[in-house]
Amino acid sequence: MLRDPEVMRFLGPRRALTEDEAGSWFESALAHPSRFVVAEAETDEFIGFCGVKQIDGVLDFGYFIRSEFWGNGIAVRACELAVQKLAADTDLETVQVFIADENAASKRVAEKLGWQATHSGSKDGEHGRYYRITL
Repeated sequence: MLRDPEVMRFLGPRRALTEDEAGSWFESALAHPSRFVVAEAETDEFIGFCGVKQIDGVLDFGYFIRSEFWGNGIAVRACELAVQKLAADTDLETVQVFIADENAASKRVAEKLGWQATHSGSKDGEHGRYYRITL
């Protein structure tokens, strides 16, 4: 997943990771879990991650799903479940959600979730909008 250029287009370094980089990323994620794992309910097949991670002192909400699972509503459902879990002990007003203008699929996910764009801005050299998470 981390080596797939389509998955990584709007994440991290905005490029597919090398095998060593992906291995280091997964080792770190396992040692310091911050996001929820997304898996297929019946088979437990790994699909991706969803949730928050602290980046530069800010809670950043994000998700990434293996590309072969795109278009099936998994991102919306994963976000719904993650937000429900996070709401118990996280002030969702402090969580940052940034979606790049070119990321049409994530904008559709935010719309389906009822999240409202609050303001325009840029992050990691990309222009986009910041969204407010709603339950």
